[in-house]
Amino acid sequence: MVSCAPFNKSFVLFLLFVSSAVFAQRESYVPSAAKNYDYNYSESLSSVRFYPEDSEIDYPILELGSARQLILEFDDLEADNKNYFYKIVHCNYDWTASEDISAIDYIDGFQENRFYESSSSFNTRLDYTHYFVRIPNEDVKFKLTGNYLLKIYLNDDEDDLVLTRRFIVYQPQMKAVPTVRRSAVPPNSRTHQEMSLRVEHAGMNIPSPATDIKVSVLQNGRWDNAVNNIKPTFIQEEAILYDLQGQIMFPGYKEFRPLDIRSFRHRGPQVETLEQLKDAFKLNLFFDVPRTHSAYLFTHDLNGKFIIATHDNPAASERAEYGLLTFHLKTTKQPKHDVYVIGGFSDFRPYPKYKMTYNPEKEIYEATFLLKNGFYDYYYAAVDPDSGKIDEQILEGSTFEAENDYLFFVYYRKYGARYDQVVAFGKTSSNNR
Repeated sequence: MVSCAPFNKSFVLFLLFVSSAVFAQRESYVPSAAKNYDYNYSESLSSVRFYPEDSEIDYPILELGSARQLILEFDDLEADNKNYFYKIVHCNYDWTASEDISAIDYIDGFQENRFYESSSSFNTRLDYTHYFVRIPNEDVKFKLTGNYLLKIYLNDDEDDLVLTRRFIVYQPQMKAVPTVRRSAVPPNSRTHQEMSLRVEHAGMNIPSPATDIKVSVLQNGRWDNAVNNIKPTFIQEEAILYDLQGQIMFPGYKEFRPLDIRSFRHRGPQVETLEQLKDAFKLNLFFDVPRTHSAYLFTHDLNGKFIIATHDNPAASERAEYGLLTFHLKTTKQPKHDVYVIGGFSDFRPYPKYKMTYNPEKEIYEATFLLKNGFYDYYYAAVDPDSGKIDEQILEGSTFEAENDYLFFVYYRKYGARYDQVVAFGKTSSNNR
C-alpha cells in the first residue's frame, strides 16, 4: 500500500518524539565539527552500509589497482530528492589529514563528486529515498595507498556534513602473518583473546623498523577499540615480530544477538508481536536478559554487521519496509551507566535514538526505533554518561571461546616520506587459534 504524504509527515514527527532522549538534545547528536571516524550526523539518514561489491558482510578495504569497488548506500527518511556530494581525504596512520600531500598526489580525477544514483521507495508504508555510490569510479581513482576518510554532505557545502566513513587502500609489499590464542594474562585467561603478528619484508631494507613501521589491529572492523602503537618485541633481518604478552589483546565478548526481520508479514524468531497497521508496522521483541554470567553458546553471526533483505518483495533497496521495533532488556537498573542497543547499524556508537529508558515497575530497559527489513546483529552496551566509554562486558559478558574477525594493517613511512603507506593487510578469525 502506497503511503500518502500526510501520513509520512505525521509518522516521521511521531518517531522524532518516541523518546525524549532520542532527538531532544540535538547538539549531542549533530556535532559542530567533523569527526575523522565513522559517524552519522543526520537524524534522517538510516541503514547506512559501506562494503565491497563482492561481499555485503566484508570490510571497506581495497587493494590498490584492483577492479574491486566499494559500495556506500543509505536511506533518507525525509524522502525528498537531495543533492548529496562526497569528498575523499587521505589520512595519516593516526587518521589525521595528510597535510604533506595534496589531492592531486593521491587521486586520479576529482576529490569532490556528486551522488548520481538514487531511487524512491516503491509501495512502502514509510517513504524514503535510497542513495548509492561506487568507489572508485570514472570520477575518482586512487594513486596511493593509505587511510582514507569519505565525507558525505549536502549541496556542495562541506559544512553541511551528514556522514563520515573510513576505508583502507593497501598494496601488498610486505606480509602480515597473524596468530590468535587464548590469553594467558591473569585475570583475562577466560575472557580475552590475544594475538601475535609477524611482519615479513623480504627484499626490503627497513633502516629503522621500530619507528618506520606501525601496526593497527581491529576486532570485527571496529576502529573505536583498535589496538595501535604496538612496539616490536623482536627485529630480524627480514621480519618484525610483535609478540609481547598482553600487548595485542581484546575481550572475546559473546556471539552477537541475532535479529531476523526479513519479513513483516510473519513474525521472526525474535518477534513476540507484530502489528500490520494501515500505515505502519509495529514489532514487539521478546524480552532479553543479561548474558554476563551465562554459559557460552556458539551461534553463527555477522560479527556485528547487518544486511538489508526482505522475503516479502524483490529489490530490497527500494521495496523493503521500515518497522518500529521495541527492544526489552529485563534487568535491574544500572545506576552508573546508561544502556544502549548497539551494532553495525549504530556504528557501534551510543547515538541518542538507541538509548534505552528504564521502567522501574517492570524492571526492564526499553527502546523503540526504526529498522529496515533485514538481518541484524546487536549488543546491549553500558555507557558511562560522563566519559562516553562503552562497556559491552557488563551486560553481555565475555569469553575467550567467542568467534571474532581480526584485521591487521601494516603502515610504512620511510625517512623523508610524506605519507604513511599501507604495505600489508592480514585477516584471521579467532576460530583459527
